[in-house]
Amino acid sequence: MKSPLLFRIPFFFICFNLLAEEAVVPTGTINLLADPSFEDFTFHLSPKRSLTSTLEETWLMTEENLLHVPGTGWGYLRTNTKYRDYHLVMEYKWGERTSGYRAVKARDNGLLVHAFGKDGAYSDFWMNSIEAQLIEGGSGDILVLADTDAEGVKAPTRLTAEVRDSVDGHNIWTANGETRTFPAPDKRSARIYWRDRDPDWKDVTGFRGAKDVENPLGEWNRFEVICEGDRIRILLNGEKVNEGWNAYPSEGFICLQTEGAEIWIRRYELWPLDRFTEKWIPSENSERKNPN
Repeated sequence: MKSPLLFRIPFFFICFNLLAEEAVVPTGTINLLADPSFEDFTFHLSPKRSLTSTLEETWLMTEENLLHVPGTGWGYLRTNTKYRDYHLVMEYKWGERTSGYRAVKARDNGLLVHAFGKDGAYSDFWMNSIEAQLIEGGSGDILVLADTDAEGVKAPTRLTAEVRDSVDGHNIWTANGETRTFPAPDKRSARIYWRDRDPDWKDVTGFRGAKDVENPLGEWNRFEVICEGDRIRILLNGEKVNEGWNAYPSEGFICLQTEGAEIWIRRYELWPLDRFTEKWIPSENSERKNPN
């Protein structure tokens, strides 16, 4: 991992360079697990919560070509290449282990898309970005991360979505709901709940909601994040569970998070838009070990 810069770069300068560096549009399938040494990736681990400090301890490729994330780290593994206009396909299952800060909490992970700026700029944990959340009971949530720098300048991350209010005042993605842009001007982040998030959700290990689309512990799931122009759609096991548009940025790095929960990944790919046509068949896809 590169050493941190010894000076600060204002967000407007970061955004100018974000747009100046051309992002890649996939023209064929890109297998992000193809190189077990992860030479085309950069990792960031926060010393505030991470129990590990090296890439080798935190992201491990097995002989069966599975990516094993033990969950002892707190940070992310990001692409060195910026991407736009792609269909991301990830197949994963939760492992038993939870650790550290989230040892007794819901298993937690996620993907950051359209990430930009400095590594660890968001609380020394993440990058400013749009997160496609994986968490027990809340997989499919969207988080919009827009932290402020030392000079008080807020990152320009944003996303618009159709939502309704939950009973406790949260935003739930709802087709034809009220149009809102996130985060609010006085907030540095916002969460858009997935379509059927349980109103009685609790941050405890093993939580299951009454209408959860995600399969239970030990079973495989398919998570799809479709980034088309400034629109983001999220599918879980073949069902659309969240969506937003007017995303800014609409391109950037892709980060695989680790947040104290063990997870196994058998597939992590970028496809050209409209080229991924595989159907999710629960009885077949949930049980087989590796994709064809």
